[in-house]
Amino acid sequence: MSSSSPSTIAHKIPNEIWERVAYHANATEQSFLGPPKDIVNICLVCQSFNRAIGFDANPSLYARIFRFKFDYRAPLRRFGTEWLNARSMAHELKKRFEALKQIRQRECSTQDLWTCYLMMLENDGRNERQLIEWAHLYGYLKHETCLRYEAEVHSHTNWYKGTEATSLLLWLWWMTFSRDDVRIETPRVRDSLVYPLLHNLILASFRYPSFYGPESHFHIASAEDARNTWSSTPPTPVARVKHFGKDFDLATPLLNMASFLVWTVRLETIREANPIDQGFIASLPLDRESATARRIQGPTRTDILNFHQSQIRAPIHSPTILCTSFEEEILTRYEGLFEEVSLLGSRRYDQDWRRIVAQPTFLPQAAPLSHDAHEAGALLGSWEGFFVQPSLEDHIALVDDSGRIPSEPLPLYRHPLYFTLQEHHCYHPDVPLASGSDCLGGQDVLNAWLPQGVTIVQYENEIEALDPVDRRNVRYHTFLPERLDGKRVQHSRDSYEDDSSRPTNSFSYPKGRRINDILITGHTSEEKGAAWGHYDFIGRVRLWDGLIVLLRTPRDPTRSDLGRWLFRGYLHDHNLVGHWRETGTSPNLPGYQGGFVAHRLDGQTPE
Repeated sequence: MSSSSPSTIAHKIPNEIWERVAYHANATEQSFLGPPKDIVNICLVCQSFNRAIGFDANPSLYARIFRFKFDYRAPLRRFGTEWLNARSMAHELKKRFEALKQIRQRECSTQDLWTCYLMMLENDGRNERQLIEWAHLYGYLKHETCLRYEAEVHSHTNWYKGTEATSLLLWLWWMTFSRDDVRIETPRVRDSLVYPLLHNLILASFRYPSFYGPESHFHIASAEDARNTWSSTPPTPVARVKHFGKDFDLATPLLNMASFLVWTVRLETIREANPIDQGFIASLPLDRESATARRIQGPTRTDILNFHQSQIRAPIHSPTILCTSFEEEILTRYEGLFEEVSLLGSRRYDQDWRRIVAQPTFLPQAAPLSHDAHEAGALLGSWEGFFVQPSLEDHIALVDDSGRIPSEPLPLYRHPLYFTLQEHHCYHPDVPLASGSDCLGGQDVLNAWLPQGVTIVQYENEIEALDPVDRRNVRYHTFLPERLDGKRVQHSRDSYEDDSSRPTNSFSYPKGRRINDILITGHTSEEKGAAWGHYDFIGRVRLWDGLIVLLRTPRDPTRSDLGRWLFRGYLHDHNLVGHWRETGTSPNLPGYQGGFVAHRLDGQTPE
């Protein structure tokens, strides 16, 4: 009886068996972190094994390893199974570990930073563990930030010059640090970030991009409108980035937003450790009741303490759920559990992804994506935060000398910011309110993209806007949470075969009602207004990129000294962050301005 040689036996073993062996050797809890290092050793067993599990011959194996080591729910949700196939995941696995090795060695490129940033946009727990625990991202961020700050002032790698890389670094500083991480940060690192690294960026924020598209246009500009396009800040840099084997043209995430968020959470940590001086506020009434009894206007001790203790919403780490199953049902078996986890992770970044990919110049590329840049109802409720104000003299000096970096941090003054907002939706096929025109031929951003003289009449569940241009009334339905029946708003599933069929400025409720415009109304509550001033708010959401513009005016029309200010910003995980500016300067100029951030109070609905 003849016996078969080991190589002959190996040749007869089906490739699926070899794939299973290789997968289970690299898909254990002990081998989760880092690249699949046992693949090389297994390839040395025999030629049959080598051929069966080679990268080019068996992308299915590497796709399975990708799904074990990295989060895939967000790309699956954003791209669909047609784009997220075995070969694209295999290539992404290889690219990511090349980038993570560079981070680990503190030698990464801007493309590697893009890989890390996109990993965090897709993070449901696994991605951040690979970045933080295996690639040692925290150490790299500190190292690279110091190098960029110490670079020559005119070098493209300088902290204040290299907008693309500096922005990606700052977003990683924001997205990977929980509040507890910031609390245990060394005072030297924390203080260096607050003063002067970020302080000077915030003072001169007008030098850096603040919007994903020009302010001059509420709608996407047509070719003939291009001559009237302007913005008060530089345009957002666009980078060619490879992601899941495809080339994307991505807008760099906004440096100004990240710098203000990173600065704020560390400033709050400093305030935690330094309670307010009670002697400073001892002469004030204890609370509103005491103030009313003494007929005293303005903030009370309680108001000031509440403001001192207020904190924005900081990122939290997502719990990690590992699944070592080889079977294809890994994609759906734990769907309910993964969906619950993703609310703490990647779902909060769906709109951020949409903003960087859905730019006007590459909308056709974004056509297959299923999420929009604003989630209906996201602004509904009560908000609290603050804005910062440089002295007018310092601001003018910085604008006049555009390259100057202060040798010492110039003062920034913090002021409370409170408002309660409602959203009002215009549904297709109704024609929404016109956008108005400004003196430069653009759409009037200084009037919150509303026509001058617009009149708003509030009813129980809707508002009526009188368009003064063609004298017509437009009905907007007030958003009520129960209208969604507990379901998320999804993008309309219309055909995207050509531009005429693509709803570039529309949203839909689960029952198919598409939104083609969102107006915002709001005010300060009686309690907050008694402390910090009464204001009314009116505004609009630019649907294609989610830019929110709120015009704040004093409720008392005789108090012109309080200013007519514009607040422009984006939502990032329940934080509204951006810039205020006065409205007396030409819209294409920086104007007197500063940063602001506010967070929505959970469970707080409009009064």
